[in-house]
Amino acid sequence: MTIYGFKRPDNSIGVRNYLGIISCSVCANELATRIADSLNGAVAFTHNQGCCQLNEDLKIVARTLISLAYNPNLYGVIFVSLGCENIDVDHIVYSAKQSGKPVGHISIWAEGGLTISKSQGVFLGQRMIGDASRIRRVEVSPSDLKVGLKCGASDSTSGLITNPSIGIVSDKIIDQGGITVFGEISEFIYAKNLISKRGVTDAVCEQIRALIVSTKERINQNDSNYKNEQKALLNHDIGLTTIEERALGFISKCGTQKIEKVYCYGERVTGRGLNLINFPGREPEALTALAAAGCQVVLLTTGVGDPHGFPFMPIIKVTSNEQTAHRLADCIDLDISYVTEGLFDLEQASKLIYEEMIEVINGKMTKSEINRYHSFMGISTSGLIV
Repeated sequence: MTIYGFKRPDNSIGVRNYLGIISCSVCANELATRIADSLNGAVAFTHNQGCCQLNEDLKIVARTLISLAYNPNLYGVIFVSLGCENIDVDHIVYSAKQSGKPVGHISIWAEGGLTISKSQGVFLGQRMIGDASRIRRVEVSPSDLKVGLKCGASDSTSGLITNPSIGIVSDKIIDQGGITVFGEISEFIYAKNLISKRGVTDAVCEQIRALIVSTKERINQNDSNYKNEQKALLNHDIGLTTIEERALGFISKCGTQKIEKVYCYGERVTGRGLNLINFPGREPEALTALAAAGCQVVLLTTGVGDPHGFPFMPIIKVTSNEQTAHRLADCIDLDISYVTEGLFDLEQASKLIYEEMIEVINGKMTKSEINRYHSFMGISTSGLIV
């Protein structure tokens, strides 16, 4: 299948062509949203971070915002700030400009209030979107793909059918020279012995083990017993009976390839093959990490249903639960429940997923894009709000 995309100044390939209106702090969220809502072709990224945080968390937020600006689905970016936030906005803007994209900045304090700030942002956005509209898709290679792997609201069909099918797709993408990315460290703690052997070198294997151990310790330090809490999340009615079963089902979506590198939250993925990022399972923070990694699209498997999208990265929802596919038809992009009836095998299901992915890459809208279910995103931090 032929793949088309938008070539960016750094030679990355976008599958969407948006202007990103990125809030630098919680206090600028409303302005970012108002500017984006006034422009056809703009999307807002908002979050609750960027001020009154400890330095380590501010570094994570800054790194994430810069990486988001580099995402190839954005033609250009306008950063929006209040003017007094703790985060270093000048550094963020300067770093984003190194991508070669058009980058602007609107400050409520510098512009002189909310009304004029919105007007200036809309005026700047109009010019940038006009330039973006001149960009045309070109034929690109499968090796240009960077695809996120995610699961949410899993059931027994996830581990048996949907996740293994996604794993086959991941292997195919990598065999063609592309990149796949996953995370959700807490989800595979009880498959540690298997996933930690998947590193391409002993050093990477040790990084994976250390990441799992530190995640478990951090959870238990917060007056929490991880194992008991994970057991409480199990639902025997939907076929998930043990946390080990859940973890094994989770790692099946990573295919069979070795893990090339382990990345911190908010970092851009630059290596080839299968890569691991330290991000949590909750969708708003997880999808942000995948967008910051540079993923153009995400394959998200779900058992009982997950409506989440992302402002500028298509999220393809795949289920093998027939009831979910019918009950949540306005959320699910692809139903592969035919496998449970013996009409398809996993290879055939993976072919359907791959074909759907290429259609979305080439412009087909996902259900979450149609529904615009992407307004509340997050950035994962761990420190205090002071």
